[in-house]
Amino acid sequence: CGAVAMVLARRDLAPDAPQYKGGITRAATEWNTLCRGNLDRMVTDTRMLMIEGMKLAAKTFQAARQALGWAVDELDEFVIHQVSQVHTNTLIKTIGIDPKKVFTIFAEHGNIGPASVPIVLSKLKEMGRLKKGSRIALLGIGSGLNCSMAEVVW
Repeated sequence: CGAVAMVLARRDLAPDAPQYKGGITRAATEWNTLCRGNLDRMVTDTRMLMIEGMKLAAKTFQAARQALGWAVDELDEFVIHQVSQVHTNTLIKTIGIDPKKVFTIFAEHGNIGPASVPIVLSKLKEMGRLKKGSRIALLGIGSGLNCSMAEVVW
């Protein structure tokens, strides 16, 4: 398991920090029963969760493109909530992004939920893939179904 947080500051207090450009969130809560759990067990309709999740991801990505002015080839990295290889490859195909721009960690860490986003950002920084001015798309989707997409300029 993991956790996620973001610290926001005024530009004058952190002039060289990465800049949060904005984000979009969409929901399809009519599918909230596709993944249910309690302390004893979790039940998931994985097939329908994938189908409806990808529909929502496509709608959210289109909304993010319009709201944030995204042109897919102008974004340098796509940092996604990584569930599995199948999920990642399906998302890449669904929204039409270059797989070379998606650094994966699920083989090493498994499904660590939204904690994959800061871990991937950290690894990209260590590898030197995040340069000043790099445009990074952050893409997350949850079983509720909820989907958020945002941009950070490094």
